[in-house]
Amino acid sequence: MELIYFLKDILYYSKPFWKKFLLGTIFAILFSFITGFTTWAIKPVFNYVFIEKHYEYFKFIPLFLILIFSSIGIFSLLQAYFMKSVSIEVINLIRLNLFKKCLYIPIEKLSKHGTGQTVSRVINDTAQIEPILGESLQTIIKELLTVLTLIGVAFYRRWDLTLLALSLIPIVIIFAKILGMKTRRARKFAQSSTGELTHKMQEIINGIKEIKISSSYQKTIELFSKELSRFYKWSLKITKYREGSKSLVDIMTGVGGALVIGYGGFLIIKGIIDPGAFLSAFTAIVLIFNPVRKLARSYTGLKEAQGAWIRIQEVMNLPEEKGGTLKAFPPKYGFLIENVSFKYASHLPLALKKINLFIPANKIIALVGPSGAGKTTLVALLPRFYDPQEGNIYLDGIPLKDFEILSLRNIFGIVLQEPFLFNLSIWENLIMAKPDATEEEIISACKLAMAHEFIEKLPKGYDTVLGEEGLTLSGGQKQRLALARVFLKKPSIIILDEATSQVDSLTESAIHSALDKFKNFHTIIIIAHRLSTVKKADKIVLLDQGQIIGEGTHQELLSKYLLYKKLYQTFHKE
Repeated sequence: MELIYFLKDILYYSKPFWKKFLLGTIFAILFSFITGFTTWAIKPVFNYVFIEKHYEYFKFIPLFLILIFSSIGIFSLLQAYFMKSVSIEVINLIRLNLFKKCLYIPIEKLSKHGTGQTVSRVINDTAQIEPILGESLQTIIKELLTVLTLIGVAFYRRWDLTLLALSLIPIVIIFAKILGMKTRRARKFAQSSTGELTHKMQEIINGIKEIKISSSYQKTIELFSKELSRFYKWSLKITKYREGSKSLVDIMTGVGGALVIGYGGFLIIKGIIDPGAFLSAFTAIVLIFNPVRKLARSYTGLKEAQGAWIRIQEVMNLPEEKGGTLKAFPPKYGFLIENVSFKYASHLPLALKKINLFIPANKIIALVGPSGAGKTTLVALLPRFYDPQEGNIYLDGIPLKDFEILSLRNIFGIVLQEPFLFNLSIWENLIMAKPDATEEEIISACKLAMAHEFIEKLPKGYDTVLGEEGLTLSGGQKQRLALARVFLKKPSIIILDEATSQVDSLTESAIHSALDKFKNFHTIIIIAHRLSTVKKADKIVLLDQGQIIGEGTHQELLSKYLLYKKLYQTFHKE
């Protein structure tokens, strides 16, 4: 039943490509018809030419064979071409839908699967289905029609010989089903192992500096080798089950052929049937087993693909982010955070505890506190990257959940400590913030972020293609590009999450003067790293261990809170 649902899902994705699917089916029917016609023609041709000794027609037999097998080859090629085309397009459509789905899944749900596992489901699982699906689509349609045609010819020629041979088919079906279930399970585990390999590789690359400095090469190799061994184990089982179904049909073909020859030879000796009729029936029966073998292997392949499909469906069935119907707008009064508590997972401690805070509009707000105080977590709740488990957040008195989620996020601009840049040109990275931006706007934003000068010195200027994640740039250059992207967008709310931590001191003052231009027109929330940034804030919020310790100006906090004084001394040393 699960396999039927799987095939229904695949056929649903095949709808846009029904013309190619139809052409593939037509050529499969023609292939099957000619194969059946060939086996049917053996009796009249054999008897007429050899038994009745009309040898003058013998010269046409080679031509007849050339015509028949050329037609079979051409129809088989066309059927394979159109079905393969459909399978590739179906997989690409599934892959695209899966990618779109990942964009709309809440971050916490996506994080549970891990980056490596998610990448594996989008790329590896779909890649695993494609060749199996392509082959299976061809096989099931073509070989099933061929089997039915050959059975019809065989029954027409000699029903008792046909039933004798077909009595072995239930054995093939039973074992194919057992092997198919084992293959599906093995494929699911193999794909999970592939995801872990991807995840481990990403972890190793991300932590390569720590690995090198700690000289933990051997332990790292052992961890990766462990995953390779797990992948080897399940991949080998898949091959064993897949080839097992093929070998089973080979054995049954031998047994069935022996039974038919034994019984058929007896009938010829007794004069019950003529050699032409036996040869025609025998050929049809023997030819049945080859497509049966392919069908059995195809069934095992479909169960294997179903194992990968189950993992894809796990992502497809995840709930998407939901918002309300109201269009978000620039704040006039600000954000009210009321009794908000939040944890990243049920088994983890609270990252935020009963937070009550008002963030006024068009002011500079600084969040300070030691590492792990909850600063980044708090700002992540505003664009609804996460939702609190307790409490509510309001924008001008309206709950955030009442706003359309895309329009809500559109009023934000964020610069992270480690900004993300695509492996595209600088120009393409910038226009992601504002696709309709003019050249003048882009250059102006870059000048404001002190990025224009270094961009002009690059080999191709704004057309220079960045390395993966912007690795061809320094940390400060990447942050200035990220700042330029925000300045280009000019969002109502700007969040700077440790954004000036890697900018050199010469450009820091220029960035601050640029932020001054936005003051009183934009709400600016800064997770502060540098003392000068803290002093610029209209309001400073001091956090520790997920709680707000105090609020006020720089001088007020400095005089009241020892923790702030220690942070101030740390900042001052920088």
